[in-house]
Amino acid sequence: MNIILAAHGKLAPGVVDAANLVFGQIDHLDVVTFEPGQNAETLKKKYHEIIDPLAADEEILFLVDLFGGSPYNAAFEVAANQERMDIITGLSLPMLIDVIGLRTMNEEIKAQEVYESLGKDTYIKSCKNMLKANAAEAEEEDEL
Repeated sequence: MNIILAAHGKLAPGVVDAANLVFGQIDHLDVVTFEPGQNAETLKKKYHEIIDPLAADEEILFLVDLFGGSPYNAAFEVAANQERMDIITGLSLPMLIDVIGLRTMNEEIKAQEVYESLGKDTYIKSCKNMLKANAAEAEEEDEL
C-alpha cells in the first residue's frame, strides 16, 4: 500500500521527518504540500504524478490534514470512484506511526481497511481525564 500525505504548508513533510526518527526511512510514502497560490487542480496534478506510475492494483491511502480542505477535496476527486483508494483526515505523527505499523504487520491490508484498524480513540489525550479515569479505576478496585 502506497501512502500519500497531503496537508497545508509544511505539515506533511514535518510529520514524515518526525516519523523517520522512529522508523528510519519509510518506503512507499509520498508527500504533497499545499502552498499559497496553488489550487485543487495543482494538487490533483501532484497526486496523479505519484499515482499514475503505480501498478493499476496498487492500494493507495491518502492521509490529509483537514476534512473539506483543499488537499482533502482534491484527493476526494481522485479517489472517490477508486476501490483501491481511501482518504483519512486528521494527519498527525501518531496517526502516521499507527498506519505504518498496520502496513508493516499486514502487508496485504487494503486502503479501505485501515480506518477501522486505527486506534481512533488514542490520538487525543487529556491529562485530567486520564487522572480521573485512573482514580475511578482505583476506586472500583478498592471496592472489590
